Amino acid sequence: PNVNFANPSFTSLNDDFNTLANYYAKNSSPSESFLNAAIYGGVGFALMNNPRIVAHPINSFKATKATNKIFEGVTKANSRLNQLWAGVAKEGNQGYEILSEAYARTHKLESLHNKKLGLFRRSLKATPEGEQIYKTGKKMMQNALKSGDLQKIAEATEYIKRATNAYTGAIPRGLRAIGLQKPMTYLRKFINGSQYEPIKDVVAKNITASGSKQTFAQFMKHSCGIGNGLVFAGMEFLSDFAFEKNIQAAFAKDSATGWKQVRQTAVKGVGSAVGWAVGEGIGAWAGAAAAAKVGSMVGTAIAPGVGTAIGAVAGLVRGSIGMWLTGKITRKICGTSAGELAKIEKMKETPEGQAQLLQLTVQQMQENKKPDQKALQALQNIASAYGAQAQ
Repeated sequence: PNVNFANPSFTSLNDDFNTLANYYAKNSSPSESFLNAAIYGGVGFALMNNPRIVAHPINSFKATKATNKIFEGVTKANSRLNQLWAGVAKEGNQGYEILSEAYARTHKLESLHNKKLGLFRRSLKATPEGEQIYKTGKKMMQNALKSGDLQKIAEATEYIKRATNAYTGAIPRGLRAIGLQKPMTYLRKFINGSQYEPIKDVVAKNITASGSKQTFAQFMKHSCGIGNGLVFAGMEFLSDFAFEKNIQAAFAKDSATGWKQVRQTAVKGVGSAVGWAVGEGIGAWAGAAAAAKVGSMVGTAIAPGVGTAIGAVAGLVRGSIGMWLTGKITRKICGTSAGELAKIEKMKETPEGQAQLLQLTVQQMQENKKPDQKALQALQNIASAYGAQAQ
Protein backbone atom coordinates (compact mmCIF):
# COMPACT_ATOMS: atom_id res chain seq x y z
CA PRO A 1 0.00 0.00 0.00
CA ASN A 2 2.94 2.35 0.55
CA VAL A 3 4.42 1.84 -2.91
CA ASN A 4 4.21 4.80 -5.30
CA PHE A 5 3.05 3.18 -8.55
CA ALA A 6 3.56 6.49 -10.39
CA ASN A 7 7.28 5.92 -10.01
CA PRO A 8 8.73 5.05 -13.46
CA SER A 9 10.76 2.21 -11.95
CA PHE A 10 7.53 0.27 -11.48
CA THR A 11 6.21 0.59 -15.03
CA SER A 12 8.67 -2.07 -16.21
CA LEU A 13 6.94 -4.56 -13.93
CA ASN A 14 3.90 -4.64 -16.17
CA ASP A 15 5.17 -7.70 -18.05
CA ASP A 16 6.01 -9.42 -14.76
CA PHE A 17 2.48 -8.87 -13.45
CA ASN A 18 1.11 -10.22 -16.72
CA THR A 19 3.33 -13.31 -16.33
CA LEU A 20 2.03 -13.87 -12.81
CA ALA A 21 -1.55 -13.29 -13.97
CA ASN A 22 -1.14 -15.92 -16.69
CA TYR A 23 0.41 -18.35 -14.20
CA TYR A 24 -2.42 -17.81 -11.73
CA ALA A 25 -5.08 -18.16 -14.44
CA LYS A 26 -3.54 -21.40 -15.72
CA ASN A 27 -3.48 -22.94 -12.23
CA SER A 28 -6.77 -21.56 -10.93
CA SER A 29 -8.87 -24.32 -12.55
CA PRO A 30 -9.48 -27.25 -10.18
CA SER A 31 -7.23 -30.20 -10.92
CA GLU A 32 -8.74 -33.19 -9.18
CA SER A 33 -6.49 -36.22 -9.02
CA PHE A 34 -7.53 -39.59 -10.39
CA LEU A 35 -7.54 -41.07 -6.89
CA ASN A 36 -9.64 -38.22 -5.47
CA ALA A 37 -12.13 -38.64 -8.31
CA ALA A 38 -12.57 -42.29 -7.40
CA ILE A 39 -12.58 -42.00 -3.62
CA TYR A 40 -14.19 -38.64 -2.84
CA GLY A 41 -16.37 -38.53 -5.93
CA GLY A 42 -17.65 -42.03 -6.55
CA VAL A 43 -17.51 -43.53 -3.09
CA GLY A 44 -18.68 -40.27 -1.54
CA PHE A 45 -21.70 -40.21 -3.85
CA ALA A 46 -22.37 -43.87 -3.03
CA LEU A 47 -22.39 -43.04 0.68
CA MET A 48 -24.73 -40.12 0.01
CA ASN A 49 -27.12 -42.63 -1.58
CA ASN A 50 -26.73 -44.92 1.46
CA PRO A 51 -26.36 -42.56 4.44
CA ARG A 52 -27.38 -45.28 6.92
CA ILE A 53 -23.97 -46.93 6.37
CA VAL A 54 -22.33 -43.76 7.70
CA ALA A 55 -24.94 -42.96 10.36
CA HIS A 56 -25.13 -46.54 11.67
CA PRO A 57 -21.87 -48.37 10.91
CA ILE A 58 -22.32 -51.02 13.65
CA ASN A 59 -25.91 -51.49 12.57
CA SER A 60 -24.76 -51.98 8.96
CA PHE A 61 -22.09 -54.47 10.03
CA LYS A 62 -24.69 -56.56 11.86
CA ALA A 63 -27.03 -56.32 8.88
CA THR A 64 -24.28 -57.53 6.53
CA LYS A 65 -23.63 -60.56 8.71
CA ALA A 66 -27.36 -61.42 8.86
CA THR A 67 -27.90 -60.84 5.13
CA ASN A 68 -24.91 -62.97 4.14
CA LYS A 69 -26.44 -65.83 6.12
CA ILE A 70 -29.72 -65.50 4.21
CA PHE A 71 -27.82 -65.50 0.90
CA GLU A 72 -25.32 -68.20 1.84
CA GLY A 73 -26.67 -70.42 -0.97
CA VAL A 74 -24.86 -68.14 -3.42
CA THR A 75 -21.53 -69.37 -2.05
CA LYS A 76 -22.22 -73.01 -2.88
CA ALA A 77 -20.33 -73.86 -6.08
CA ASN A 78 -22.53 -74.65 -9.09
CA SER A 79 -25.74 -74.24 -7.10
CA ARG A 80 -28.71 -72.54 -8.75
CA LEU A 81 -28.09 -69.28 -6.83
CA ASN A 82 -24.35 -69.41 -7.51
CA GLN A 83 -24.97 -69.75 -11.25
CA LEU A 84 -27.55 -66.95 -11.21
CA TRP A 85 -25.14 -64.67 -9.34
CA ALA A 86 -22.28 -65.48 -11.68
CA GLY A 87 -24.48 -64.87 -14.73
CA VAL A 88 -23.79 -68.34 -16.13
CA ALA A 89 -27.36 -69.65 -15.74
CA LYS A 90 -29.67 -69.64 -18.76
CA GLU A 91 -31.03 -66.25 -17.60
CA GLY A 92 -27.60 -64.63 -18.11
CA ASN A 93 -27.04 -61.28 -16.35
CA GLN A 94 -30.70 -61.19 -15.37
CA GLY A 95 -29.91 -63.44 -12.40
CA TYR A 96 -27.12 -61.16 -11.21
CA GLU A 97 -29.29 -58.05 -11.56
CA ILE A 98 -32.22 -59.46 -9.59
CA LEU A 99 -30.08 -61.11 -6.91
CA SER A 100 -27.92 -58.03 -6.29
CA GLU A 101 -31.06 -55.90 -5.85
CA ALA A 102 -32.54 -58.58 -3.58
CA TYR A 103 -29.39 -58.54 -1.45
CA ALA A 104 -29.39 -54.73 -1.17
CA ARG A 105 -33.04 -54.60 -0.12
CA THR A 106 -32.67 -57.46 2.36
CA HIS A 107 -29.65 -55.71 3.85
CA LYS A 108 -31.80 -52.62 4.35
CA LEU A 109 -34.51 -54.75 6.02
CA GLU A 110 -32.00 -56.25 8.43
CA SER A 111 -30.56 -52.81 9.14
CA LEU A 112 -34.00 -51.37 9.82
CA HIS A 113 -34.65 -54.17 12.30
CA ASN A 114 -31.75 -52.93 14.44
CA LYS A 115 -31.57 -49.75 16.54
CA LYS A 116 -31.69 -46.44 14.66
CA LEU A 117 -31.65 -42.72 15.40
CA GLY A 118 -35.13 -42.60 13.94
CA LEU A 119 -34.95 -39.24 12.18
CA PHE A 120 -36.44 -40.51 8.91
CA ARG A 121 -37.22 -44.15 9.68
CA ARG A 122 -37.75 -45.77 13.05
CA SER A 123 -36.55 -49.27 13.81
CA LEU A 124 -39.15 -51.86 12.83
CA LYS A 125 -39.13 -52.97 16.45
CA ALA A 126 -40.47 -49.55 17.44
CA THR A 127 -43.30 -49.38 14.89
CA PRO A 128 -46.74 -51.02 15.05
CA GLU A 129 -46.66 -54.36 13.23
CA GLY A 130 -42.99 -53.72 12.44
CA GLU A 131 -41.86 -57.06 13.83
CA GLN A 132 -44.43 -58.87 11.71
CA ILE A 133 -43.38 -56.93 8.61
CA TYR A 134 -39.76 -57.94 9.25
CA LYS A 135 -40.60 -61.62 9.73
CA THR A 136 -42.85 -61.68 6.65
CA GLY A 137 -40.27 -60.02 4.39
CA LYS A 138 -37.41 -62.20 5.62
CA LYS A 139 -39.45 -65.40 5.24
CA MET A 140 -40.57 -64.40 1.73
CA MET A 141 -36.95 -63.83 0.68
CA GLN A 142 -35.71 -67.07 2.27
CA ASN A 143 -38.41 -69.10 0.50
CA ALA A 144 -37.80 -67.31 -2.80
CA LEU A 145 -34.06 -67.96 -2.65
CA LYS A 146 -34.66 -71.59 -1.75
CA SER A 147 -36.86 -71.98 -4.85
CA GLY A 148 -34.34 -70.25 -7.13
CA ASP A 149 -37.31 -68.68 -8.95
CA LEU A 150 -36.44 -65.17 -10.19
CA GLN A 151 -40.11 -64.17 -10.22
CA LYS A 152 -40.50 -65.02 -6.53
CA ILE A 153 -37.19 -63.35 -5.66
CA ALA A 154 -38.29 -60.17 -7.45
CA GLU A 155 -41.66 -60.24 -5.64
CA ALA A 156 -39.98 -60.63 -2.24
CA THR A 157 -37.61 -57.80 -3.13
CA GLU A 158 -40.47 -55.46 -4.00
CA TYR A 159 -42.32 -56.31 -0.78
CA ILE A 160 -39.21 -55.53 1.27
CA LYS A 161 -38.54 -52.37 -0.74
CA ARG A 162 -41.97 -50.95 0.08
CA ALA A 163 -41.75 -51.97 3.72
CA THR A 164 -38.35 -50.32 4.21
CA ASN A 165 -39.22 -47.19 2.22
CA ALA A 166 -41.96 -46.19 4.68
CA TYR A 167 -41.14 -42.87 6.37
CA THR A 168 -41.88 -43.53 10.03
CA GLY A 169 -39.25 -41.32 11.68
CA ALA A 170 -39.54 -38.16 13.75
CA ILE A 171 -39.09 -35.70 10.84
CA PRO A 172 -41.81 -37.21 8.57
CA ARG A 173 -44.19 -37.50 11.53
CA GLY A 174 -43.52 -33.84 12.33
CA LEU A 175 -44.30 -32.84 8.74
CA ARG A 176 -47.54 -34.81 8.89
CA ALA A 177 -48.45 -33.08 12.15
CA ILE A 178 -48.29 -29.64 10.50
CA GLY A 179 -50.37 -30.74 7.52
CA LEU A 180 -47.69 -31.45 4.90
CA GLN A 181 -48.66 -35.08 4.29
CA LYS A 182 -50.41 -34.34 0.99
CA PRO A 183 -47.63 -32.29 -0.70
CA MET A 184 -44.98 -34.72 0.57
CA THR A 185 -46.92 -37.67 -0.89
CA TYR A 186 -47.23 -35.82 -4.20
CA LEU A 187 -43.48 -35.19 -4.24
CA ARG A 188 -42.77 -38.82 -3.40
CA LYS A 189 -45.03 -40.02 -6.21
CA PHE A 190 -43.08 -37.78 -8.57
CA ILE A 191 -39.69 -39.07 -7.38
CA ASN A 192 -40.58 -42.73 -6.83
CA GLY A 193 -43.86 -43.45 -8.57
CA SER A 194 -43.37 -47.23 -8.58
CA GLN A 195 -44.00 -47.25 -4.81
CA TYR A 196 -47.68 -46.63 -5.56
CA GLU A 197 -48.09 -49.01 -8.51
CA PRO A 198 -49.41 -52.58 -8.13
CA ILE A 199 -46.59 -54.92 -7.06
CA LYS A 200 -47.20 -57.34 -9.93
CA ASP A 201 -46.81 -54.55 -12.50
CA VAL A 202 -43.57 -53.28 -10.94
CA VAL A 203 -42.15 -56.81 -10.68
CA ALA A 204 -42.97 -57.49 -14.34
CA LYS A 205 -41.16 -54.29 -15.39
CA ASN A 206 -38.16 -55.08 -13.20
CA ILE A 207 -37.80 -58.58 -14.63
CA THR A 208 -38.12 -57.29 -18.20
CA ALA A 209 -35.54 -54.55 -17.57
CA SER A 210 -33.05 -56.89 -15.88
CA GLY A 211 -33.40 -59.39 -18.72
CA SER A 212 -32.43 -56.76 -21.28
CA LYS A 213 -29.11 -55.90 -19.60
CA GLN A 214 -26.65 -58.15 -21.37
CA THR A 215 -24.36 -55.82 -23.34
CA PHE A 216 -22.70 -52.50 -22.52
CA ALA A 217 -25.19 -50.65 -24.75
CA GLN A 218 -28.11 -52.22 -22.89
CA PHE A 219 -26.61 -51.33 -19.50
CA MET A 220 -26.24 -47.74 -20.74
CA LYS A 221 -29.86 -47.66 -21.90
CA HIS A 222 -31.15 -48.66 -18.47
CA SER A 223 -28.53 -46.81 -16.44
CA CYS A 224 -29.52 -43.97 -14.14
CA GLY A 225 -26.24 -42.32 -15.11
CA ILE A 226 -27.92 -39.65 -17.26
CA GLY A 227 -30.04 -38.51 -14.32
CA ASN A 228 -27.05 -38.45 -11.97
CA GLY A 229 -24.99 -36.71 -14.64
CA LEU A 230 -27.56 -33.93 -14.98
CA VAL A 231 -27.20 -33.28 -11.24
CA PHE A 232 -23.50 -32.60 -11.74
CA ALA A 233 -24.24 -30.48 -14.81
CA GLY A 234 -26.48 -28.34 -12.62
CA MET A 235 -23.72 -28.15 -10.03
CA GLU A 236 -21.38 -26.65 -12.65
CA PHE A 237 -23.80 -23.73 -13.10
CA LEU A 238 -24.33 -23.46 -9.33
CA SER A 239 -20.57 -23.34 -8.77
CA ASP A 240 -19.88 -20.71 -11.44
CA PHE A 241 -22.82 -18.58 -10.33
CA ALA A 242 -23.12 -18.91 -6.54
CA PHE A 243 -19.66 -19.94 -5.35
CA GLU A 244 -16.97 -18.87 -7.82
CA LYS A 245 -19.15 -16.03 -9.17
CA ASN A 246 -17.43 -16.33 -12.55
CA ILE A 247 -20.63 -15.58 -14.44
CA GLN A 248 -21.20 -12.28 -12.59
CA ALA A 249 -17.54 -11.27 -12.99
CA ALA A 250 -17.68 -11.97 -16.73
CA PHE A 251 -20.86 -9.93 -17.26
CA ALA A 252 -19.42 -7.12 -15.13
CA LYS A 253 -16.69 -6.74 -17.76
CA ASP A 254 -19.03 -6.81 -20.80
CA SER A 255 -21.88 -8.91 -22.21
CA ALA A 256 -19.66 -10.71 -24.75
CA THR A 257 -17.41 -11.97 -21.96
CA GLY A 258 -20.47 -12.86 -19.90
CA TRP A 259 -22.04 -15.02 -22.60
CA LYS A 260 -18.67 -16.62 -23.27
CA GLN A 261 -18.58 -17.70 -19.62
CA VAL A 262 -22.13 -19.07 -19.87
CA ARG A 263 -21.11 -21.13 -22.92
CA GLN A 264 -18.02 -22.40 -21.08
CA THR A 265 -20.13 -23.42 -18.08
CA ALA A 266 -22.60 -25.17 -20.39
CA VAL A 267 -19.81 -27.12 -22.12
CA LYS A 268 -18.40 -28.18 -18.74
CA GLY A 269 -21.88 -29.18 -17.58
CA VAL A 270 -22.57 -31.31 -20.66
CA GLY A 271 -19.13 -32.88 -20.28
CA SER A 272 -19.86 -33.75 -16.65
CA ALA A 273 -23.24 -35.29 -17.53
CA VAL A 274 -21.85 -37.36 -20.40
CA GLY A 275 -18.75 -38.42 -18.46
CA TRP A 276 -20.75 -39.55 -15.45
CA ALA A 277 -23.38 -41.38 -17.53
CA VAL A 278 -20.84 -43.30 -19.60
CA GLY A 279 -18.65 -44.02 -16.59
CA GLU A 280 -21.54 -45.28 -14.47
CA GLY A 281 -22.80 -47.42 -17.36
CA ILE A 282 -19.34 -48.95 -17.72
CA GLY A 283 -19.25 -49.54 -13.95
CA ALA A 284 -22.58 -51.39 -13.88
CA TRP A 285 -21.67 -53.45 -16.94
CA ALA A 286 -18.21 -54.24 -15.56
CA GLY A 287 -19.76 -55.11 -12.20
CA ALA A 288 -21.94 -57.79 -13.75
CA ALA A 289 -19.01 -59.09 -15.77
CA ALA A 290 -16.80 -59.14 -12.67
CA ALA A 291 -19.42 -61.07 -10.70
CA ALA A 292 -19.46 -63.71 -13.42
CA LYS A 293 -15.66 -63.79 -13.53
CA VAL A 294 -15.25 -64.07 -9.76
CA GLY A 295 -18.10 -66.56 -9.48
CA SER A 296 -16.62 -68.90 -12.05
CA MET A 297 -13.11 -68.59 -10.61
CA VAL A 298 -13.64 -69.10 -6.89
CA GLY A 299 -17.05 -70.76 -6.67
CA THR A 300 -17.74 -71.10 -2.97
CA ALA A 301 -15.59 -68.11 -2.03
CA ILE A 302 -17.91 -65.50 -3.55
CA ALA A 303 -20.21 -63.63 -1.18
CA PRO A 304 -23.18 -61.45 -2.24
CA GLY A 305 -21.74 -58.42 -0.49
CA VAL A 306 -18.71 -58.45 -2.80
CA GLY A 307 -20.80 -58.50 -5.95
CA THR A 308 -23.11 -55.81 -4.65
CA ALA A 309 -20.13 -53.57 -3.93
CA ILE A 310 -18.69 -54.21 -7.39
CA GLY A 311 -21.97 -53.58 -9.15
CA ALA A 312 -23.23 -50.58 -7.20
CA VAL A 313 -20.22 -48.71 -5.87
CA ALA A 314 -18.06 -49.42 -8.92
CA GLY A 315 -20.73 -47.82 -11.09
CA LEU A 316 -20.53 -44.64 -9.02
CA VAL A 317 -16.73 -44.71 -8.85
CA ARG A 318 -16.44 -45.11 -12.61
CA GLY A 319 -19.05 -42.38 -13.06
CA SER A 320 -16.87 -40.02 -11.07
CA ILE A 321 -13.76 -41.06 -13.01
CA GLY A 322 -15.63 -40.59 -16.30
CA MET A 323 -16.59 -37.08 -15.21
CA TRP A 324 -12.97 -36.42 -14.22
CA LEU A 325 -11.78 -37.46 -17.70
CA THR A 326 -14.36 -35.36 -19.56
CA GLY A 327 -13.55 -32.47 -17.21
CA LYS A 328 -9.97 -32.51 -18.43
CA ILE A 329 -11.21 -32.54 -22.04
CA THR A 330 -13.68 -29.68 -21.55
CA ARG A 331 -11.04 -27.58 -19.77
CA LYS A 332 -8.79 -28.04 -22.81
CA ILE A 333 -11.66 -26.99 -25.09
CA CYS A 334 -12.78 -24.00 -23.02
CA GLY A 335 -9.43 -22.80 -21.79
CA THR A 336 -9.31 -20.54 -18.74
CA SER A 337 -12.68 -19.43 -17.46
CA ALA A 338 -13.70 -16.06 -18.97
CA GLY A 339 -15.00 -14.97 -15.56
CA GLU A 340 -11.73 -15.93 -13.87
CA LEU A 341 -9.77 -13.92 -16.44
CA ALA A 342 -12.08 -10.94 -15.87
CA LYS A 343 -11.44 -11.13 -12.10
CA ILE A 344 -7.68 -11.29 -12.69
CA GLU A 345 -7.77 -8.30 -15.04
CA LYS A 346 -9.62 -6.34 -12.37
CA MET A 347 -7.03 -7.31 -9.75
CA LYS A 348 -4.21 -5.94 -11.93
CA GLU A 349 -5.83 -2.49 -12.05
CA THR A 350 -5.25 -1.45 -8.41
CA PRO A 351 -2.40 -1.72 -5.87
CA GLU A 352 -4.68 -3.69 -3.54
CA GLY A 353 -5.63 -6.05 -6.36
CA GLN A 354 -1.99 -6.52 -7.34
CA ALA A 355 -1.11 -7.36 -3.74
CA GLN A 356 -3.93 -9.91 -3.72
CA LEU A 357 -2.66 -11.40 -6.99
CA LEU A 358 0.82 -11.69 -5.48
CA GLN A 359 -0.54 -13.47 -2.41
CA LEU A 360 -2.61 -15.91 -4.46
CA THR A 361 0.26 -16.65 -6.81
CA VAL A 362 2.72 -17.26 -3.99
CA GLN A 363 0.21 -19.65 -2.44
CA GLN A 364 -0.09 -21.52 -5.74
CA MET A 365 3.70 -21.74 -6.06
CA GLN A 366 3.98 -23.13 -2.54
CA GLU A 367 1.45 -25.83 -3.39
CA ASN A 368 3.10 -26.62 -6.74
CA LYS A 369 6.18 -28.82 -6.27
CA LYS A 370 7.57 -27.68 -9.63
CA PRO A 371 6.62 -24.01 -10.09
CA ASP A 372 7.02 -22.36 -13.47
CA GLN A 373 10.51 -20.78 -13.62
CA LYS A 374 9.34 -17.80 -15.69
CA ALA A 375 6.64 -17.01 -13.12
CA LEU A 376 9.13 -17.48 -10.29
CA GLN A 377 11.51 -15.00 -11.93
CA ALA A 378 8.67 -12.50 -12.37
CA LEU A 379 7.89 -12.83 -8.68
CA GLN A 380 11.55 -12.23 -7.81
CA ASN A 381 11.57 -9.07 -9.98
CA ILE A 382 8.45 -7.69 -8.32
CA ALA A 383 9.74 -8.55 -4.85
CA SER A 384 13.03 -6.74 -5.58
CA ALA A 385 11.14 -3.69 -6.85
CA TYR A 386 9.08 -3.62 -3.68
CA GLY A 387 12.25 -3.84 -1.64
CA ALA A 388 11.24 -7.24 -0.27
CA GLN A 389 13.02 -10.56 -0.54
CA ALA A 390 11.38 -13.42 -2.46
CA GLN A 391 11.38 -16.61 -0.42
